[in-house]
Amino acid sequence: MDLHKTKIYLDKLNREYARMSKDPDTIVRIDVDIMASYVRELYDAILSETATVAPKSDVIAHRKPIVSKPAVAEEPPVPIPAEPVAPPPPPPPPVYEPAAPPPPPPVVEEKPAPAAPPVEIAPQPQPVVASQSTDQVPSGVEVLFEEKQAKELSDKLSELPIADLKKAIALNDRLLLTRELFAGDGQAFEAAIAVLNGYSQFSDAKNYLIDSCVIRYGWLDKKRVEEAKTFIRLIRRRYK
Repeated sequence: MDLHKTKIYLDKLNREYARMSKDPDTIVRIDVDIMASYVRELYDAILSETATVAPKSDVIAHRKPIVSKPAVAEEPPVPIPAEPVAPPPPPPPPVYEPAAPPPPPPVVEEKPAPAAPPVEIAPQPQPVVASQSTDQVPSGVEVLFEEKQAKELSDKLSELPIADLKKAIALNDRLLLTRELFAGDGQAFEAAIAVLNGYSQFSDAKNYLIDSCVIRYGWLDKKRVEEAKTFIRLIRRRYK
């Protein structure tokens, strides 16, 4: 059993359940798919090692004792004289019918191959230069960027440096972050990840998030604060 992965997916399930329970009337299909994927990953983490099999001595101890019954002498059966059996009648001679001619091969009409659809090239996201000043920072924004000191081993492992944000975020987490923090706009999420990967200091990333994401997508809303904190902690690991 992988305790580390088990704790991670339990935390994700708890966060997802807490979010859904706040507003149960707005649950959609993607919420159910995300919850089901976390349950499957938790199941795989729990069964990552071979389960222990109960010893045979315990199984034998629960069996009921077998009580032998005294043997009863049986009388030999009385032989019954066999009746004479008449021989079966001979089979009728086979009747041969002339073979039917094979059907003509079907005529297959060749249809012209459909033309290939035109390939649309998605526009490359343009890098956004982070603002150099945060004089007009809204109240409450600093709560999202608080850094707590890790005390437990699982928390320390979750703060290890990462080289690429795009590779570090799993598919299910991408769907969740896109829905919760970018209003379901997948292109906006990919563009933000590309910009954040290009910075070398967390201060630049912080300015970019405040200017382009926090207010625009309502990260200070009580329904999104915890998910925004988790996302910002992941971004902080990019610059360690």
